[in-house]
Amino acid sequence: MASEHTIRLKVVLDTICPWCYIGKRRIEKAIILAKKKWPDFDAIIEYAPFQLDSGLGIGLDKNQVYQKKFGTRLPEVLNHIVEVGTKEGIQFKFGGKMSNTLDSHRLIDYAQSQGGHEMQEKIVEALHHRYFELEQDIGSREMLLAAAEDAGLNRQQVDTYLESGNGLDALNTRMEQIRNLGVTGVPFYILNDRFGISGAESPDVILDSFAKVLESK
Repeated sequence: MASEHTIRLKVVLDTICPWCYIGKRRIEKAIILAKKKWPDFDAIIEYAPFQLDSGLGIGLDKNQVYQKKFGTRLPEVLNHIVEVGTKEGIQFKFGGKMSNTLDSHRLIDYAQSQGGHEMQEKIVEALHHRYFELEQDIGSREMLLAAAEDAGLNRQQVDTYLESGNGLDALNTRMEQIRNLGVTGVPFYILNDRFGISGAESPDVILDSFAKVLESK
């Protein structure tokens, strides 16, 4: 039974968004702070899909994509992400390939169906680590299967699922619902289906939002 200090936290993310990885670490820190403040605190986390670029191809050169997006600001942008990431225990690297994230979102949904929120958490962590720190291609089937194994999923079953196209319609419907809520960027957090936080805010700001949500119950 959920305690009076339980929050439902929907995390809207794209798996190639570095600030989503940073935001994940900050959410984790905010939850630790919340447990100190309210010993019975619990956050039930659900990940929701978002694509920053639904038309993105497969196996694109990551630096070329970034160069096109940021131009002369690219070194400044990447250096800032590396600096912030280091403070959060993330070793960002920006080599390798960039691909459409649709199958990675299908894998996150599949993980939830197999092991609930805990399994979903593990697969998101594995995808972030492999893409951002090991420079592996998020659109590579081999990368997705390796991440699935990291999380404790059955490799062959995941391969069969991804090959089948199952879950695609439901995924597209959920992404449309998220867009209809007015979400235009990620990370975005929805607390108890009522309150929103935009961006990878600090743990203290997130904690304050937790408090406001709990006070409004």
